[in-house]
Amino acid sequence: MARFPYVSTDGLAPSLMPRLSMTLSIGGRSLEVQGLLETGAAVNVLPYHMGKALGAIWDTQNVPVSLVGSLGQFDARALVVEAFNPLISGRSVRLVFAWTQAEHAPLIFGQMNFFLEFDVCFYRSQGFFEISSKL
Repeated sequence: MARFPYVSTDGLAPSLMPRLSMTLSIGGRSLEVQGLLETGAAVNVLPYHMGKALGAIWDTQNVPVSLVGSLGQFDARALVVEAFNPLISGRSVRLVFAWTQAEHAPLIFGQMNFFLEFDVCFYRSQGFFEISSKL
């Protein structure tokens, strides 16, 4: 089990969020990212520019994904990515993202399928969360 601190984006305690660094990769390309662990999100969400940086080609992704809320106005497609954090596990995990054309969308780790691959315990009052791989 690995322990991570809540991270502030503006230096203020009320904005502390459970953000996790991961290395995402497709083929030979990889990208260091930091995403929000969001238990209320039905799916993982990948912003458009991150998918492009990984070498994904929009027109070859043929599985549409419907998003809601502020992201509902943008097209999204399923994209399979390998994800790795050496503190959690010694192996990469296959995550499926809703790759959205929204440039300013946050990177979100959601129920499908981040929380199917990892067990997470939140200790917000203490300022940390713990993650363990299901295997």
